[in-house]
Amino acid sequence: MTVFTVADFIAHINDVLSKSWDATELCVEGEVSDFKISQGQWVNFSLKDDKGLVSIFMTVWNLRVPLQDGMKVQVYGTPRIYPKFGKFSISAERVELVGEGALKKALIALQMKLEKEGLFDESRKRQLPEFPSRIALIASGESAAYGDFVRILGERWGGLQIDLYHVKVQGAGSAEDLVRAIKQANTNHKDYDALVMTRGGGSLEDLMSFNDEQVVRAIYASKIPTLVGIGHERDISLAELTADIRGSTPTDCARRLVPDKSDVLRNLAYQTDSIERLLKDRIANYQDVLSRAMRSPGNWISRQKIEMDRKTSLISANMRQLHQALLERYRSQIRLLASLDPKGVLARGYTMLSDARGRAITSTSALKVGTKITAILRDGESDLTVNQIRTKNTAIKQQKLL
Repeated sequence: MTVFTVADFIAHINDVLSKSWDATELCVEGEVSDFKISQGQWVNFSLKDDKGLVSIFMTVWNLRVPLQDGMKVQVYGTPRIYPKFGKFSISAERVELVGEGALKKALIALQMKLEKEGLFDESRKRQLPEFPSRIALIASGESAAYGDFVRILGERWGGLQIDLYHVKVQGAGSAEDLVRAIKQANTNHKDYDALVMTRGGGSLEDLMSFNDEQVVRAIYASKIPTLVGIGHERDISLAELTADIRGSTPTDCARRLVPDKSDVLRNLAYQTDSIERLLKDRIANYQDVLSRAMRSPGNWISRQKIEMDRKTSLISANMRQLHQALLERYRSQIRLLASLDPKGVLARGYTMLSDARGRAITSTSALKVGTKITAILRDGESDLTVNQIRTKNTAIKQQKLL
């Protein structure tokens, strides 16, 4: 018989469990119960069905989907016993939602969270250049969506340089693939005019990589204008809501990215014809004027002289009116300045007082008995000494006494 200490026994059991399964082999499906997050970093919940229950532990950084009690999920991780508590649980590395109901519930919760943060605001969205020359394309190079997108681009415009970032578009690791490609395109410094993400249609579960929170945040942080086109019409993914421009399908994505060269050529031909007609009309008018002038140069010169005299007279009249208006304005300003001249006020019999520093005295509060002051009159100055000060308040008091 082998005798273990408690710690050794638990370590032995954990060693046996780790050799039996790892996170790529063990998947347990059940319903979430008692979900909670501790200290903003530890996630704990129970996974149950009709006949059993097991505890789940993971870090908040590994939780890529919003969870609620009652959701059906698949948990991938490693079974173990925690020595401190002697409690058996699964140490989860990732959690995936199961069933359309759980997916939709999680999707709504995440959409509300990101909407509050402003990730879908129309005011921050950018326009694509009218004639792009180089794009980063994030797609599965083996998909029909990729083929359709490239074919439509070639038919509509051609000559566009496309750098393909091949990724998985569904299943385990696809969200990480998308985030890595977005970041790589933004750090390659290749002057991309647009960053395009496409994939074909599928079920809600198939499209969940495009609803992943980290993918959405990577699109939001992209320095390159983004265009996302998913091959479905019924539901709009969070990636599409975040993108600067949304294409309803990969084909529509190609149409939004580049104009149709036949339309551009047709528009150029129309503008060329318009310019040609305008030039022909002007040349015809000048030829007509020149022809009449050559047939009767004397009459033509006389008409030109009359027209010149008329315009000269009109200019002279306008100049006289302008001169008169400016002169009147000048005189008005002179009159205004004259009315504000202190000498003009003195000429009407007023006197201005100043102290020893030449500062104007405007209140009795600046005076004291015995103060030397100067009286400035119209034709000279006089030095004075203050013998008595009478204010308005003093006069009012004297009237009340009387």
